[in-house]
Amino acid sequence: MRMRHRLSGPRAKVSRGSVSWLATAEHETMSRTERVMAWASALLVGVLSTPALGQELGAVEDRLLIAEQLTQYSYRWDGKDAEGFANLFTDDGVLERRINGLLVTGSRVEGRDAIRAYAIKSHEGRLADRQTRHYFSGLVFLELSGDRAVTENMALITHQPYGEPTAQISGSGIYRKIWRRTPEGWRIAERVLHSDRPPQRPR
Repeated sequence: MRMRHRLSGPRAKVSRGSVSWLATAEHETMSRTERVMAWASALLVGVLSTPALGQELGAVEDRLLIAEQLTQYSYRWDGKDAEGFANLFTDDGVLERRINGLLVTGSRVEGRDAIRAYAIKSHEGRLADRQTRHYFSGLVFLELSGDRAVTENMALITHQPYGEPTAQISGSGIYRKIWRRTPEGWRIAERVLHSDRPPQRPR
């Protein structure tokens, strides 16, 4: 039995044969779309319910959250937000700087309170007359398991004294960070800047 469909508006002005064909085609197209959507929904629900995929999605989410925190590291330090910068770290967080694997004397800072004090001293002292920028790239995850992660990223640091037309490169290197999952989210447990050595002239 052929189904009859009533159409109104511009479509009703076409010939009767065209109306019949258009209505039947529209009905069939909608039915096909509904079937496809039903199959897709069932497949999606089935796939998402697998433990393995759930773990993969969780890992992806953790990577994005850590990457966001890493971005905030630059914005908060360069924005002279000492409180916000310190809150990126765990209560027992550590700052260090190393050259050729050796700890730079006086560069180790331990504890969130000490990191906050270090940031305030830096922002109000040696950096008070300039704008700093930390440009990060090449983020890699060396470890991501459970409540711990280890990342590395390249860094280019510039300083631009107020009134100067251009920024100057202040340093470069690789940041290695150990992250810990806390009730407040991912926080930095240890940050080590491996500063590049000044290049040696070839002999």
